Parts: sequence; structure tokens; C-alpha cells
Amino acid sequence: MKKLVALSVLLLCFGAFAFADDAITMPQGVGRFYVAPSFTFANGGFDDDGKLRDFSDPLQVFNLGFALEYGILPWITAAVQWVPGWTPWSDAKPAALGALAPAAAELGMTSADILKGDVTTNGVADLFVGAKLQILGDAGPVENDMFRFAVAPGVIIPLPGPDFSKEADKVFGTMPPGTNDEITFASMDRHVFAAGGRFYFDWVINDNFFINLYNETIFYPVAQDLDNDGPTLAVAKNMAALGAIGASQPQLVPSIMAITGEVNYKYQLTFELEPVYKTELADGVSLTAGLPITYRYIPAPDYTLDIPDSIPAGFGLKEGIEAAFADPKDQHSLYVSPSVSVMLMNTPLPLEFKLQYRLPVWGQNVNAGHTVMLQIRAYFAIPALMAN
Repeated sequence: MKKLVALSVLLLCFGAFAFADDAITMPQGVGRFYVAPSFTFANGGFDDDGKLRDFSDPLQVFNLGFALEYGILPWITAAVQWVPGWTPWSDAKPAALGALAPAAAELGMTSADILKGDVTTNGVADLFVGAKLQILGDAGPVENDMFRFAVAPGVIIPLPGPDFSKEADKVFGTMPPGTNDEITFASMDRHVFAAGGRFYFDWVINDNFFINLYNETIFYPVAQDLDNDGPTLAVAKNMAALGAIGASQPQLVPSIMAITGEVNYKYQLTFELEPVYKTELADGVSLTAGLPITYRYIPAPDYTLDIPDSIPAGFGLKEGIEAAFADPKDQHSLYVSPSVSVMLMNTPLPLEFKLQYRLPVWGQNVNAGHTVMLQIRAYFAIPALMAN
């Protein structure tokens, strides 16, 4: 039990692109709608020392993201962003096999014996709702041609995620364990309410070039049920129930399965630096290229466990469960994401196509995920609401 690996860390969602953007707001009465398919693959992950460890096979995730932005005033843009959004297909089995190996060994099995079916991270991410306010710039209350500054307060609305106790029951609820067809052993998001803000600062060098600084700070004031955080608790309980403790003391099994807990995610920080170049290719056709350098920090969460008093000391059960959550790890990731986009103004609806590739540079306790994303943006206007 003490060797149980925190699956929720190894199988955490790939951290797909957020729309970092710049300090520019939409014109009043003008909006845009995004569709953003992305494909992520990871051949390995960064360990606690920052070393890249290879997986036996690549992890793969296909995701569809969406967003809607609308200019309420020349300096205020409302936004609803679902990025990452819906994952209809994924393969998380390679990481799950390695993470579950110590637990399987305590049952005298291999992880391949237990995880015979597909392992996915299918499902939905949470929804960001907010508004961008340009304070400084050509559209803001404080006019300036050289610098732009905008803030975007918002909230994260949680959407349903996996119930890992039910997912684990698919594996361990059968004898022998592992006759499942498919399980979801990773979540696309935290699935808990959060609030925070995004901050944008642009230094406009000339008409074709500017440098953007971006920060996102998100706080999690509400604790999450540990059964919805990841499969670690569910796996630990099932191991105890099916292992030596459950075999020798079957009367303890109901108490074992009644163990609960909570997790406090605290906050997370993202910083980005992006030089952006834009030029006109032809009448109504423009080209934009950028090279974002992004750093993300997620502190180790705090775990609390509620272990029934009916579980006596001396079996190592309480100590084993506590050990599974005793050493949570901070997560660091650094990556570059070159992008190129083409804007078409002379189509019935102005369209923009942006292709971006995320390349991991360094990290700790995160997957080394490569992501290819295509953003398709359609612009629209409501003439009656446009500024005069």
C-alpha cells in the first residue's frame, strides 16, 4: 500500500491550450466564435527531478474546444471559453499501466492483468466565463498608442467529471479483477468552482510588431471530494478490501470502503511571453505569427482523509492510505507554442485560421505533451449594437 503511486498526478489532463490572446478587445457589437480541434500525444513525462521518463506507448487525446466572445463596449469584451472542451477519444493506458504497477504487485498481479480494457480520459473540461476590460490602449479609458493593458476577471464553472469510485469498481468489482471493457482513470479538469483573473500587457513596437505579457491566476476556494479528484483513493480502498487485510478481516471491508476525503487545489499560475508579428499579404488577407513561451505552476494540493474509527490500528491500513497522499508534488511546465494565422476579411463572414504547435521544454511531475491545435474563428456583427 505504501508504494501506491498517485495516479491522479500521472494521469492529470494534458493542459491543453488556453486562449491566452492579447490586450486587444473586440469592437462594440462585434463578436467571434471559435472551434478548436486539438490532438495531444505524450511519449513520456517529467519526474520530480525534471527528467523525462518514457512511456511504453504514447498517451493520446483528441479534444474539441469552443469559445464565444462579444464586444459589449469598445473596451469591454464578454467571453465564454471551453478550452479544453470535450474529449471524445483518448488513450491513457500507457501511463495507467506504469502507475498501477506497484498496486497490482501487492495483489500478486501485474497492471496488465488488471487493466485489460481501454483506459481513457474522455469527458469534458470546465467552463470559463468572464470579461476582458482594456484599461490602457487605443480603445481603453486611458488612451495610449504604445502600450495596452487589459484585465479579465472570471469564474470557472465546474462541469461533471468521472466518479473514480465507480470507475475503480469496474476494475476491482469483478473476480478476478480486470474484466472491464473501458474505464476513465483520468479527468480533463478539476471540476470544482474557481475564480480569478487574466492580465494582458502589450508593448506596441510598431504597426507590425508587438510583445505580449500574459498572466492567469486562478484560486480554488472550494474543496473537491477525493473520489472526484483521481483514482488514488478508490484504488487504495479496493486494494485493501481485496488484499490480505480484506481476506483476514472481512468485517473491515465496509469500513474500508467508507473512507472519504477532500482535496484543496489552492491556486494555479500561468505566465506567458509572446512576440507577435502581423503583416498584410493582399487586400483583405493578413498573416500573423507568434512564439509564446509559457510557464505554468500548480502547487501541491492539500489532502484530508476521514478514516472511520472502526478500523483498528496494527494492520497498516490507515498508515497505508495516509501514505498514498503524504507526499503530493508541485507541478511545473515550460513550453513553447509557435503559431501562424491567416485572416480573411472578404469572405461572407470574416474568418481566421490559426495553427499552433505546443512543444514541451521542461517540467516536473507533468506529462510531456505535444499538442497540435487548429483554431477556426468566425467573426460576426450586430449592426444595431455597433458603436457609432
